[in-house]
Amino acid sequence: MKNGIKFLFIFFIFLVSFNIFANGSVLKGESISFVKKIPFEKLPENIEEDMKNGTMEYLKNQQCLISTYRTFYKDSSLSHINIYANCMEVSPEKQVNWDYPQVSGNAEIKTIHVLGSAVAKKLLNDLKNCKSTFFGDKLAYYKPSHQNYKKNEYFYLK
Repeated sequence: MKNGIKFLFIFFIFLVSFNIFANGSVLKGESISFVKKIPFEKLPENIEEDMKNGTMEYLKNQQCLISTYRTFYKDSSLSHINIYANCMEVSPEKQVNWDYPQVSGNAEIKTIHVLGSAVAKKLLNDLKNCKSTFFGDKLAYYKPSHQNYKKNEYFYLK
């Protein structure tokens, strides 16, 4: 009798814990998920076309201090990288003192979407190895009047 009660108690605990971790209905056949689900980032579908037809404008001579980055995968391969950085406009002839960069106090974090698998892979390797890196000479952005415009959002596609 004691073994039967012990078995029922353990079985009850197992069912309760299974329902907690299942994050859904057991009857629907959903699996246990221990990973936080992050939705895939939805970028405008026609970025490349918009860059070619003049819908976008460009920033030049930007030097950025990268604070962090985030990778996005699609079909188990690297899709693109988002870089979050403080960027400043500099003269091409002027050398930036990277040991003590002059970043203004009201500088905003910019999101740079680095598109294209080959460029994204090279950039990701450089970032993982803590190398300073160069990934483009100009950054594209949507004009404020465009429906896809977002403040401080830029694109690089090679």
